[in-house]
Amino acid sequence: MGTTAADIQSRRDRVLRSELVEDWGVTHALRKIDKLTSGYGLRTRRNLLTGALRLTRSMASEAHRSLSACREVLGWDKPVELYVKPDPMVQAFCTRAVSGPMIIGISSRLLETFSDAELRFVIGHELGHAVYDHFAIPMPATASLEDVGGKFVSRPVSLKLYLWCRAAEVSADRAGMVCAGGVDPAAHALLKIASGLGTNVIKPDLAAFASQVDALHATPAACADERDEDRVLDCFDTHPYSPLRVRALLAFGRSQAFQRAVGHAADGIDADELERLVELDLGVMEPTYLEDKANTEHAELMRRVLFCAGVTVAAANGEIAPTELRALRALLGARNVDIPEELDAIKKELNERLTEAKAKVPFAGRAQIVQHATIVAAADGVVEDTEIAELTRLAAELGVDPQVIDHTLAGASAPMD
Repeated sequence: MGTTAADIQSRRDRVLRSELVEDWGVTHALRKIDKLTSGYGLRTRRNLLTGALRLTRSMASEAHRSLSACREVLGWDKPVELYVKPDPMVQAFCTRAVSGPMIIGISSRLLETFSDAELRFVIGHELGHAVYDHFAIPMPATASLEDVGGKFVSRPVSLKLYLWCRAAEVSADRAGMVCAGGVDPAAHALLKIASGLGTNVIKPDLAAFASQVDALHATPAACADERDEDRVLDCFDTHPYSPLRVRALLAFGRSQAFQRAVGHAADGIDADELERLVELDLGVMEPTYLEDKANTEHAELMRRVLFCAGVTVAAANGEIAPTELRALRALLGARNVDIPEELDAIKKELNERLTEAKAKVPFAGRAQIVQHATIVAAADGVVEDTEIAELTRLAAELGVDPQVIDHTLAGASAPMD
């Protein structure tokens, strides 16, 4: 390999990790976890020895060749044990024992259906977690641990922990892809994991799978007044969505870092552009301005833009329907949103706010504003041409593809599809 594992690590993974280990709540949570789990690693290995099959080189030579190749590529020279568990699900895991070898486990279904290159991606991914020492901050335990005084970490730090988790998965995916030697086996492995199917059943179409991200930006959401259940929020997921991971791999495949890692001429996109593309997609899983309990400047700006846009769009046909007003109230979580008397003033403010939002708000946030304004327009069951025209203007002013409008309307009409 023409580079080291550290050179392909996600920048967000590295930066957030350095910030989190300095946080008071995180450090105290880690000390508590260390006391609670002392010896747990030994029990994990014992459970595997009694309930799974340790794959020796003599009984699984191909799997061990894949492991050896990954160890060499990533520069991992410490002991590793490979186990297979009887499991119909396509999955794998890695765990660090308190003492003894690193443990990689794979399901029997995965071992049966993955090609050698796909297996190298999986093993490389799991080994990547070890190389980058992602086990140093156990998740989700660190974010959820509490005592009689409450949780050890604050909600903003909890969000940062989950954000770091998703960035860590991107790093591990890159490690796996370098071990696999190309984009296709890595992305095909993710497609199999997402579907649970082998390639004999479905034809891999990476472009179609990756394009599911576009629909994520337009999925109707946040239509209820209560938004306090953390378990329903994307920002509390430890893994990026599979289509996001595929898009991140496709971007990594075009990067100078990947070209150097596989010994090719580094003529792709640079590190800054790579991280920008990946973070742009991952933004769809970050808390929306409607869910932001910290009342940040950006969130306040976006909520005001939605209020002005919702009123303007709803009034585009000459009147604001009660159902449209209720939808706007539900989105903003404000029970006192009344029909404004000064529509001209609202429209003027909208134009000013749109310019500010385009300059300050990331793309994912601007797409959410268009999505939510579309939900308001569709609340009365009819979206008239005048409302479509105003929504299209809104999208253009915010630099958002108007297809978000179409996706949102389609989702709103058939939410269970």
